[in-house]
Amino acid sequence: MSLRLFELRLRLAFVLLQEDAQDLKDYGQSIINELIKQTQNLSTDSFVVRQHWEVVEKYKDANAWNALTDLDIKELFDHIAPLMTETDQDELAKRFDALMLDLQLSVLKGEKKQMNLIEKVVSTAGKLSKKASIPTVNKKMETIRTVQSKQYWETASIISIEKIRIELRDLIKFLDFENTPVFYTMFEDEFSGNSKEHELIYGFNDLEAYKRKVEQYLKQQSTNLTIYKLKNNIPITKLELDELERMLFEQGALGTKEEFIKAYGEQPLGKFIRNIVGLETAAAKQAFGEILNNQNLTAQQIRFMDTIINFLSVKGIIDPAMLFEPPFTDINSAGVMGLFDEVTSGKIIQLIEKINLNAEVA
Repeated sequence: MSLRLFELRLRLAFVLLQEDAQDLKDYGQSIINELIKQTQNLSTDSFVVRQHWEVVEKYKDANAWNALTDLDIKELFDHIAPLMTETDQDELAKRFDALMLDLQLSVLKGEKKQMNLIEKVVSTAGKLSKKASIPTVNKKMETIRTVQSKQYWETASIISIEKIRIELRDLIKFLDFENTPVFYTMFEDEFSGNSKEHELIYGFNDLEAYKRKVEQYLKQQSTNLTIYKLKNNIPITKLELDELERMLFEQGALGTKEEFIKAYGEQPLGKFIRNIVGLETAAAKQAFGEILNNQNLTAQQIRFMDTIINFLSVKGIIDPAMLFEPPFTDINSAGVMGLFDEVTSGKIIQLIEKINLNAEVA
């Protein structure tokens, strides 16, 4: 991975430095500066490094990196890249780095593969959005939502893509191992320094595009009475739910109900919408007011309740069984029963069940 990242950064910097925009030139130079630092840190005591010493010594001089030619690039690939090691031990973060750097390079060169790379980024953000109960992830939820929107990719720039890489790279470790995307980066054998006019190509497969359309539309309908009630933990009636269903499907906002079922399967509409729009934080806190107003709560108990509220604010519904699983068992290995007495634990579970029921017909 170190070799791959070095090559990607070098290729990207080479193209960026040929751009007219000053911010892109500055970004390219910042990458070169990091590569120089890495090269200067190569140990002279290493037997492997000494085998390439003539080239290493040449590129330890920062001046040798000025106005790199294709031959210089090849020399760096052949002799310096294989010697590189990354101080960062987070393998998943480094894979995400490779994905985002490859995407930036693809955009600059106008390559069609950027469509597939964008899909991977959006998919990764979608998986991260399901980890909102983890405080570190929750803090970046605005960025995570932004990455999943079509509007972002229609106007995204190289610099904004780099900011996304920095914002999300340290969160990849929170994805479930079996669901963690594997990022592959392919290189051409030949390197061309010809910079092309770059334009972001945006596209997703039909199912993913439909899902994003549904989620975006529902989040935009916050003034709809039924959606407002679902978001604020207010019971809804069958008449209200039927009217909402008519608006969504019969008026054509989301296509047909058959398309919806094909994408999401059969499920209660109220719970589905609550799961998309989440629960207002104030409404969640109000629901647990009896517990939260206890002045004797310990720091761990407060953290446990905050985790519940954070989860509900994003996902809207929580299965009580989750209180005995991570991330709740990360606070106490016994989950809710390990932190609260039997009566309080039962009360918390009852309140969660009531919140969940309020997403169904009263």
